[in-house]
Amino acid sequence: MTASTDTGTAVPAPDRKRVGFIGLGHMGSPMARRLIDAGYDVTVWSRTAAHADDLVASGATRADSPGDAVATGHLFSMLASEDVLRAVLPAGLLRQAPPGFIHVNHATISARAAEEFAAGAADGGYGYVAAPVLGRPGVAAEGALTILAAGAPGAMAASMPMLEVMGRRVWLYGDAPSAANLAKIAVNYLIAHALQALAESVTLLERNGLDTGQFVQMINDSAFPGRVYGGYGEAIARRSYTPPGFTTVLGLKDVMLAVGAAADAGVDLPTAPVLREIFQTAVSEVGEDLDWAAIAEITRRRAGT
Repeated sequence: MTASTDTGTAVPAPDRKRVGFIGLGHMGSPMARRLIDAGYDVTVWSRTAAHADDLVASGATRADSPGDAVATGHLFSMLASEDVLRAVLPAGLLRQAPPGFIHVNHATISARAAEEFAAGAADGGYGYVAAPVLGRPGVAAEGALTILAAGAPGAMAASMPMLEVMGRRVWLYGDAPSAANLAKIAVNYLIAHALQALAESVTLLERNGLDTGQFVQMINDSAFPGRVYGGYGEAIARRSYTPPGFTTVLGLKDVMLAVGAAADAGVDLPTAPVLREIFQTAVSEVGEDLDWAAIAEITRRRAGT
């Protein structure tokens, strides 16, 4: 059996029911489990070996190295940053992948890095798909993620059945992988604003002795329904930031991705310096391992509440 790559070259088609998954943190683990539960033969690897234990007990194959996951022929990765991605999956390793190989990258990375990885895939003769996701770990466990996907048509088509197992809806952003990453950066920049707006509103009400829990319920039932204002609003009102769905240090990373994307496009983001300072202070003074809603504590401290 053969498959045609997006360059038109006929290559042996890998078994698309056999996949690799690298990066088994808060998001990667439930995403990999969705594939296991859907009947895929999943080879898993994590920088923290113990993260693979539960998945192996559920039927996954433990990889001894990232190369074992690459060897499956269809790799999904959910790593923390583009620097980690370069370290775990260097270009030389990916060039050793079997014919017909496809890498689906779920990380939120810069557009420049997406272009770099896509160019490396083109040079190496394999497929590359950018597929950042929206949703917290519980959403991932339900298979209800929103997935933003972009890449060459052949690689996208081959990856779609797996993406549909992990996501409620897959939004297509065309052939250029960087487009999906830019859209994800813009979404996270919006969420960062929502967190700070919630922090300021809740702090104002606390200072005046009002019930902030009721306030969060009210806005979620009227002006701002949804997971962001409801879920994060409740966390801020209760000062509950563990376990984190997305940490303050990752929030800072994504604010800086927005700053970088704006600089590349010649766009002024007037509120970016404020968000950058708030996140930097939260990382250093509140904790880098808390949920990024914990930035609310900076506003509270400055208000004396």
